[in-house]
Amino acid sequence: MYVLETDAGPYLVDAGWDTEEGWSALTAGLRALGTRVEDVRGVLVTHSHLDHYGLAPRIREVSGAWVSLHALDAAGLAQFRADPASLSAALLRRAGAPEAEVRKALDDIGTRSGQDAAPPDRHLTDRERPDVPGWDLTTLWTPGHTPGHLCFWEPRHRLLLTGDHLLPRTTVGMHQPRDETDDPLGDYLETLEPLVRMEPDLVLPAHEYRYTDIAARVGEVRDHHAARTALAVSVLREGPVTAWQLAGRLRRSGSLEGLRGFPLRATVSRALVTLAHLRRLGAAREVPGPPPYWTATARLQRCPGVFPG
Repeated sequence: MYVLETDAGPYLVDAGWDTEEGWSALTAGLRALGTRVEDVRGVLVTHSHLDHYGLAPRIREVSGAWVSLHALDAAGLAQFRADPASLSAALLRRAGAPEAEVRKALDDIGTRSGQDAAPPDRHLTDRERPDVPGWDLTTLWTPGHTPGHLCFWEPRHRLLLTGDHLLPRTTVGMHQPRDETDDPLGDYLETLEPLVRMEPDLVLPAHEYRYTDIAARVGEVRDHHAARTALAVSVLREGPVTAWQLAGRLRRSGSLEGLRGFPLRATVSRALVTLAHLRRLGAAREVPGPPPYWTATARLQRCPGVFPG
């Protein structure tokens, strides 16, 4: 979370988890700056994940502040009302996981109710200028991690607030493709070079730590995804695979052995995202199941060097 100080009161970028620990950390942090939650005038949320959006409605209730989010992510808040176990089961079955693995994953999660997140007051769009007195903020629509992820650029201070879009150490996951034309990874990769061209002096991510060399970090991220894509291409050339099988092949260990809970779901999700990217490139196609599986296209088989990553 970041605090933008203004003469009208503080504005926040992201809000943190809706937990008592999160609330205590927020109030203590604002107190250390000489202000209070009651003084907050606006909350600019980078994306809808609940470690970013969670406390925003509670902050609004206490302070009267407005809360903003991209419209695509505002629509996505409804997904958090679903039972997490059912969402995980649907993901694993979509990937072609054996039913025994699906049942094991359900046992890991157990029965839990979803969370109801109240909607934002404002929908921000690409290249919009949020009303934050004394700051020259511009929104940058950067889809990939979520459909409506936003970064915020402040040219006078050369600051780029990246949310989860570009972290200094972790390569973030992408949202699940919403239909056969959706390519979250491709959309994500297209956003990177425009951020480099802004030449920020300081990058402020939502996790880990601040950094300065955005060009170097973008190069690392591109190399990571190129290597994964190239490996997926080589696997597809060997023959049809399920996304579940590919997820294991993309790991250094070569299998999903030992993975449980969230790491397993994230690994399988990333395989599906890579396959959706190859589909958009014309290199792969999905064949309905059960289980659904993926195969190389004739174009890929005819042209060995066309899809290196």
